[in-house]
Amino acid sequence: MLQLSPEQRLLLIGNAVSFAAALFTLASAWSRERGRIYLFQTGQCLLLALANVFFASLSGVTTFVLCAARNYLLARDRFTPRLCVFFAAAVTAVGLAANNRGLVGLLPVVTTVIYTVACLYVRRTRAVKCNIIVNLVLWAVYDVFILDLVSCAVDGVGALAAFLSLFRKAPEDAEAAGDP
Repeated sequence: MLQLSPEQRLLLIGNAVSFAAALFTLASAWSRERGRIYLFQTGQCLLLALANVFFASLSGVTTFVLCAARNYLLARDRFTPRLCVFFAAAVTAVGLAANNRGLVGLLPVVTTVIYTVACLYVRRTRAVKCNIIVNLVLWAVYDVFILDLVSCAVDGVGALAAFLSLFRKAPEDAEAAGDP
């Protein structure tokens, strides 16, 4: 029987949790309604925070917990400029303090701050999708470094799904064109 080291077991568990988060990632990338996009991302972030416990990435855990709170506020249209500053500052401070991975541990912090600031300004579905694409590509780079192979694959597929969904008619585009 194959004997796994404790580190290998943790990597397998982390990847299994990431697989569950993948369902939320893909749903978010494909969704056409802004509120639902951010609700799916809330679930995704909570599961990825748990996965990062197994990957021993404290900056990932703290970043994803803050992201879940931010995404919930975005889904409920309660994300204000003041909250944007708070979340950007909190992610930076907590992420830097919790960083136990050197330069790799800075990727979640930088990626999240970029995404958080963009979330304040993007309102239309297509702009939200572009923000998601940039975010997922940056997270895929991080995933490679921490060996979260499931999330890397899912983030790549999610970025592709978000890109392809740009060519679908978004609800606000139908309204602007006068369609019911």
